[in-house]
Amino acid sequence: MKKIVALASAAVMAGLVTACGSGETSSEESDTEIQTYDSNFTIDVDDVAAAMGAGWNLGNQLEANSGGTVSETVWGNPEVTQELITAVADAGFQTVRMPVSYLDMIDDDNDYMIDSTWLDRVEEVVQYCYNEGLYVIINMHGDGYNSIDGGWFLVNGEDHDYICEKYEVVWKQIAERFAEYDEHLIFESMNEEFDGTYSGDPNVEYYENLNTYNQIFVDTVRASGGKNGHHWLLVPGWNTDIEYTVGDYGFVMPTDEDCTADTGRMMLSVHYYAPWDYCGEEDLKTILWGEYDTEMKDTYGFPAMNLVKWGDETYLEEEFTKLKEQYVDNGILVVIGEYGCIDKSSAYTDFSGEIQGNRAYFNGYVAGTAASMGIIPVYLDNGYNGVYGFGLFDRTTYEQTQLEIISTIIDAVANKDAQAGIDVRIETVVETVSEAHAYIGIQTEVYTFRNTCSDTTYGIDSEYFNTLIKRGADDEIIDTGATFEYAVRQHGLCLYQ
Repeated sequence: MKKIVALASAAVMAGLVTACGSGETSSEESDTEIQTYDSNFTIDVDDVAAAMGAGWNLGNQLEANSGGTVSETVWGNPEVTQELITAVADAGFQTVRMPVSYLDMIDDDNDYMIDSTWLDRVEEVVQYCYNEGLYVIINMHGDGYNSIDGGWFLVNGEDHDYICEKYEVVWKQIAERFAEYDEHLIFESMNEEFDGTYSGDPNVEYYENLNTYNQIFVDTVRASGGKNGHHWLLVPGWNTDIEYTVGDYGFVMPTDEDCTADTGRMMLSVHYYAPWDYCGEEDLKTILWGEYDTEMKDTYGFPAMNLVKWGDETYLEEEFTKLKEQYVDNGILVVIGEYGCIDKSSAYTDFSGEIQGNRAYFNGYVAGTAASMGIIPVYLDNGYNGVYGFGLFDRTTYEQTQLEIISTIIDAVANKDAQAGIDVRIETVVETVSEAHAYIGIQTEVYTFRNTCSDTTYGIDSEYFNTLIKRGADDEIIDTGATFEYAVRQHGLCLYQ
């Protein structure tokens, strides 16, 4: 669901073109100051969480694909430009996570070589981030999905030796390409790796495969020369799930014996979308979360069905505390690589602002709680704004589309304040239309119902339009004799009562 495809047409834009690997720009028109990537910059474990600050995901871009064919724009977003990354930096984000898929860009018949043009593009976007002084995380993303045609990097794959061999060769090429980049660049081994089964505990054998892949990743990067001996490395547990990582399910943190830094350079990756019915379920039922929702219920009378049933502030704090005590306190940094909640403000037009305010509160609570525990939060932006979208920016105009959510996240991290969004109130804007149509459907054991205005059998042009009907025992239409009153409201709703 997080990979929602933006519905707007994606106009390809000409952005700043950097000479990959050179730190120089080939655009005479750009005033962007190019920052060198090959410095001797390093950062210690005690400082990196604060330096990485609030993070942002460049989602639905370099991981986008259609049937296993990688394409930056196939999920509806325009090409990534320097201007977009500049807008993200100007908003206050200090880290960009760049999901990357390789899939058909890997030539199995040519020693698993990655298409050089694709690596050039990945490096170009990395350079956009360096130009703004940002930290940047790159990973292997869609290759590990059972749900994608061409997905090969699977914990439940049939040919384990083939997967291990290919994975090592691919990461060797990535690591060598970025070997001279300083510690602003972080490698992430994989994304949400599991067997695609959501019910039940992780498969023990498959979890062992995941651990093996993580160890191959660490050993391969460290042996790839240049600054790879001390790059920060980020690894996940089963499906980046907190419980399956901190609990006794089989996760083993890989060893890093060949690290050349004086202190550890390992990070743990988890994601947070709890409760899912609030954060990601595409319906307009569960729309309010936490302490903020209590005021909405008491003040405006929102029904109980709109409130979350689990996963409130206490649950979040308990989950993050497990991460802190098991990893952060032992010198292993934790990155919440993805978190967020979709836009459900259309549930009640007159209260869209309040619902958006609750979104700001949730995101601020995740970000502020994480920061207070030395954990790095990275918001998931999929580029889609509107119903069920995660977007914070318009990727065509580079404007901030969710000012209050962005400012709440930034403030929550800067001040380590989980309550940064508790007082956020967003103005509700109600758009009116001259005419709209809706219908009420009533379904009982005999299926009394009302169809849409345009329905040819029961709609506005039929003899049944102003009546309630039902189906008889032999599926015949029975006129109940009940009628509807046609009423129009200024808020754009046309009801039959």
